[in-house]
Amino acid sequence: MREKDAVKLWNFMNDSPVSGTLTMEIPKRKATAHAKERNARTAILTVKFGAFLLNPSRNDIKHRTTDLPDIPLNAVYAYEADPPENEEPVEWMLLTDLHISNFQEACEKVRWYCLRWRIEMFFKVLKSGFRVEDCRLATADRLMRYLSVMSVVAWRLFMITLISRTDPDAPCTTLLSDLEWKVLFQKINKGKPLPKKAPTTGDIVVWIARLGGFLARKSDGMPGTLTLWRGWKRLTDLTEGVGTRLEGSDMWVIESSQIRT
Repeated sequence: MREKDAVKLWNFMNDSPVSGTLTMEIPKRKATAHAKERNARTAILTVKFGAFLLNPSRNDIKHRTTDLPDIPLNAVYAYEADPPENEEPVEWMLLTDLHISNFQEACEKVRWYCLRWRIEMFFKVLKSGFRVEDCRLATADRLMRYLSVMSVVAWRLFMITLISRTDPDAPCTTLLSDLEWKVLFQKINKGKPLPKKAPTTGDIVVWIARLGGFLARKSDGMPGTLTLWRGWKRLTDLTEGVGTRLEGSDMWVIESSQIRT
């Protein structure tokens, strides 16, 4: 397409027909240097979608030696037509090379986009926590096995972070073994007997984070994934170094010489 015949993407999507509406839960957001504070709310998004050709940049130096092709893409335009008073409207323009032929497929791409924070945090654990990019293995097959194991560990850690925020009153036994939470309890609550009932997920997440350097002050909020990763490594060391169980007792004994402080 010649440039003078080209249509701007925003104009193209604004003129596209409405496919339907999608209800989304918008989480609360604190004010930052780049964004205003936002209250949690239920937003009704108007959804449009359409296929288009993305023209190559006219300033691309490759034009001198080759004929750059147009790229076929699909766009999903989701926006809040009637936002609450004093709230910025949600407005997303999503581009993808995945096939979109109906309203349901367009909504699927919007829901995927809503998971971007979780996906980013998962890879942050792999890259910054596990430092998988520093791994130097001789073959691709060995690297694949290594990444597979690390992905399982990262997934478990991220699941703990997520459940602690969405269902903090759930019993910790859904995430930790009996040995793990009992070792953790004795390390954090020195001198106290083990409770008959397993602690909640919200409690053990804070305890794990404290092993990773979290101060647990009222103003600190919930611990981040990387802090939990450091605490998780510490808990693993403690669990491996646990002593023997007292005969006929529910008390786990941890030898002080086996605990690195």
